[in-house]
Amino acid sequence: MRKKIEEEFSSLLPTLFDTDSNLRILDAGCGLGFLSYVCAITFPKSNVTGIDIFNSGSLSEASITKAAENMSLLGIGSRVHFAEHDLTTPIETEAKYDLVVSNLVFHNLGRSRFRGYEHVFNVLKRNGYFVIGDLFPHESSDSKYLTTWSSIVKEIQEEDSGRWRYKIKVLKKV
Repeated sequence: MRKKIEEEFSSLLPTLFDTDSNLRILDAGCGLGFLSYVCAITFPKSNVTGIDIFNSGSLSEASITKAAENMSLLGIGSRVHFAEHDLTTPIETEAKYDLVVSNLVFHNLGRSRFRGYEHVFNVLKRNGYFVIGDLFPHESSDSKYLTTWSSIVKEIQEEDSGRWRYKIKVLKKV
């Protein structure tokens, strides 16, 4: 499934911005930097910040050091940076992001995911995009909440992804 997700994000992201754009990108719940890498390769003039609590139960081998080492080994360490942060708390930054990406994070937050969504939208520029791949076990409540902050531009649903279908939502902040 990972390869398919990489292909989906790699083909989807260039439809949102020109690949030569100098963007500020946030990877919310970055783990070891999978989407940080995809964004850095897709937008080679952009800077990516990955945030995660690191060492979580769902990805116990994740560490901020390992994520940074991965990016250095891939030759993009100068444009990809990481910070420890819990998405259920406000993201303390004056920076505003053009693009926020996330993959398989928010369903792990339970009801706290709504606070996480709010914190992401608070650092996203107006007309910026939030591209989220997740399972959405409570899709109607998630969609209702997400559309208070954004319009849904596109949805891609993967076939055969288990009990809850994996879906990528492209949201544009209003």
